[in-house]
Amino acid sequence: MAKREKTGRIDVEGSSSPLEVSLGALLGKEEAPERTGKELKNDDPGPRQKKGTLPGRVILSRETKGRGGKTVTAVSFREGVPDDPEGLAKQLRTALGCGGALEDGRIILQGDQVERASAWFAAKGVKPTKGN
Repeated sequence: MAKREKTGRIDVEGSSSPLEVSLGALLGKEEAPERTGKELKNDDPGPRQKKGTLPGRVILSRETKGRGGKTVTAVSFREGVPDDPEGLAKQLRTALGCGGALEDGRIILQGDQVERASAWFAAKGVKPTKGN
């Protein structure tokens, strides 16, 4: 077999490198100025930082019916569905380290999480009630 010749390397350290040109300069647009920390603090909070998304009371129940024998924890809301049930479900799944979903206005958590979810809601100032 014939040996391949080595190709030359591109010098990226030099000032005339094509890698130093920004995409904005290539497109003919100006670069956006960098934002300072003071400007970032004045921005509106995102949907995850909204206050008042937690309900006043929740009902925690253990269910196995219709789930192939698997135990799940259902979180129902006494005073209607909260403002952001998807966000609340995500916070709860993340805090408890389990899977789950939103079904018919209820949060369904995988496994027997009643005690842990009760402690999480109590720490957030929500009164948990244990059902069946």
